[in-house]
Amino acid sequence: MPEEHSLNIYFAGELFTHKDLAGNALLAEAISDLSEQRYCSVLPQNLSRPDAQPHQLRDQNILNLLESDLALFCFDGTELEAGLVAEYLFAKFADIPSVIVRTDFRFGAAQREEDFPWNPMVCFYPRTEVEIIDAMSVYQNIFKEFPWTDAADMLIEKRSSDVAKTMVRVVAQAVVDAFDRVLETPSRMDAEQAEAVYNWLAMMPGFQLEPERAQSVMAQALARKRSRGLIS
Repeated sequence: MPEEHSLNIYFAGELFTHKDLAGNALLAEAISDLSEQRYCSVLPQNLSRPDAQPHQLRDQNILNLLESDLALFCFDGTELEAGLVAEYLFAKFADIPSVIVRTDFRFGAAQREEDFPWNPMVCFYPRTEVEIIDAMSVYQNIFKEFPWTDAADMLIEKRSSDVAKTMVRVVAQAVVDAFDRVLETPSRMDAEQAEAVYNWLAMMPGFQLEPERAQSVMAQALARKRSRGLIS
């Protein structure tokens, strides 16, 4: 594992509804708390600007991802969201240690590594840990610990939100453990390869930034990762 720093996580997942926004925030805070601030998430929902043009938003997300030390991908839903898949592949191009978490109980839990409930084109990449958690079962198991009361009392006592927060911490602990494991895996690139890859990543997406500025951002990102022992 690299020398211990506070590492920033690019937090990739849906951010289209109030449930997405609230769930992302709660999970990010729980990860930070349970890791004693070793892992601090960058939430794209906190970065987006409603008046930004699509190209600007895309560039902003890609650059924030490539500058991050780690990445977390929430692979929930019956189909993976297209932007999420693109972000995951960018992370793998950049050799970013990543964790995939799925809390959606639909399709059941994977029985073997090759049975992940998503398209195989986003499977089997190195420096990636996968956590599949049945959030509904976790919630129900926690809920059983409380004595039953009627619906009105449950709302007054904030019973459901307490259970939900405990469930989020269960998921967060699994994510923290997965990041601990993935940080044990070495970089796939040597120093020369890393220079070439990050130079290419500055040009390949067609950023609106001036090429020299994009090159500078990628050089700084690579230097940061090297200083933390994440890339050779």
